[in-house]
Amino acid sequence: MRSLLLRSASAALCLAASAYSASAQDADTIKIGVVAAESGAFVSAGHTLPAGVGLAVKEINDAGGVKIGDKTYKIELLKRDDRTDIATAIAATQELVRDDKVAAIFGSESHDFTLAMAKITQPAKVIHFAGNSTLAKVLNPQSVAPGGEDHYLFQSEPQEFQRSGSTARGVLSLLTPLVGHPLKKSVVIVGNDATGQFLTSYYVKALKAEGQEVPEVIAYPPDTTDFSPFLTRAKSLNPDVVHFWYNGDSTLTALPQALELGVAPSYFLFGVDPGIWKERGLSADVPVAMSCVPICWGESSNANAKTYFSNYFAAGAPKGVTSSVSLLYYDYVHFLADAWEKAGTLDPDATVAALESMHHKGVVSDDLSFNASHQVTHATEVCAAAPGGAITCAMQQPPAEAPN
Repeated sequence: MRSLLLRSASAALCLAASAYSASAQDADTIKIGVVAAESGAFVSAGHTLPAGVGLAVKEINDAGGVKIGDKTYKIELLKRDDRTDIATAIAATQELVRDDKVAAIFGSESHDFTLAMAKITQPAKVIHFAGNSTLAKVLNPQSVAPGGEDHYLFQSEPQEFQRSGSTARGVLSLLTPLVGHPLKKSVVIVGNDATGQFLTSYYVKALKAEGQEVPEVIAYPPDTTDFSPFLTRAKSLNPDVVHFWYNGDSTLTALPQALELGVAPSYFLFGVDPGIWKERGLSADVPVAMSCVPICWGESSNANAKTYFSNYFAAGAPKGVTSSVSLLYYDYVHFLADAWEKAGTLDPDATVAALESMHHKGVVSDDLSFNASHQVTHATEVCAAAPGGAITCAMQQPPAEAPN
C-alpha cells in the first residue's frame, strides 16, 4: 500500500515539476514548508524543526527579505504536523508540493518519513533539506547529479560514521578521567526500530575503533517504560559504560532505573542536553556523559550557539531534550536564501548549483558546504556531568574516514 501511494504521488507530481518557478516569480513571496512531528511519539525532536526554520524565516524577513535580481521577496512558512505517522507525512508533502507549490521543504526528522517525502519532492524539483544521517543510504554522487533521482535532496547533518565517531571519542575522553581508570567495555541499549538499528551499527563500530569491547547491543521496544529486564542484562556483562543510544525521552526514563540498579560505573545519554539535566535537577553518584545534536543549549563553548539559543527560546520555543536538533534546519534556511540570491533566480536547478558551490557561515560551523553527495561535515558537542553536578563540554571533530 505504501509503495502504491508513493508511486502514485510521484507520477502525479512529475506533471507539475516545473510549475513552481513561473508562479513564484510573479508573487512577492516564496513559500517553503516544514513537515515534522508536532504531535505523536517523536514530538520532542519534531517540534524543533518548525521552531528553528521559523526563526530563520523571521530573521530573513526582518532584514528585508531575499533579493533575487531586481526583486525582493519575503518568505512564507507553511507548517504541517505529520503526527509521527508516515501516511500523514506523505499527505502533507503532497499538499505542500501540489497545492501550495512550495519552493523548498524541510523535514522530516525520521529517516523513513524523509525517504517517503523525497519520492514526492524530487520529481517535482522541490529543494529538500533533512537532518537524517541515514540519508547516506540513498545519497551518492550519481543520485544527486543533474538528472539523478535525488538531485534536489540535501542532508543537513554529517554522515553517521562522522557523528558516531566524534560522539564515541568525545564520550570516552570525558568519562575516563572522571571514572579514574581506562574504559574497556561498553554496552549499548537502544530502541528497537529501523532508525535505532541503523544508527547503532555505526556507533558500535565507532566504539570499537576507540578500543572498546562491545559484547552486546540490547534492544528494547520503543514504548518501553520498565527497563529493568534490559538493565539487569546489561549489568550482568560488567560494563565500564552503558550507552543509552538514540531516543532522549526513553533515555531519561531508563537512567534513574539504571542508577537504582547500579548497572555501571558510568553512563552516556545520547541526545540529552545538559540544560535538561540542570533544569530537571538530575544527579548521579557516577559520571554521566551527554551529547547534543549537534550543539548543546544548556552548556556550550560555542558563542554563536549561545546567541542562537537565546533568540530561539525568546521566540517561544520550548526547552526540550533535543532542542539543538533545530540547528540542523535553521542554518540551511539562511544558506538557501543566500543560494537564491547568488543564483539570481528561483529556478531549482540553478539553486542546486549555487548550493553545491557555496560556503556558508552558520551557527554549527563557520564553513558549511556540501560534498559531492550533498552532505555536510561539522563537529559534535559532548558533555559530562561529574558526581556532584559540575558539567564539562567539548566540541569533538569527526573522523576523516569510516572505521572498518
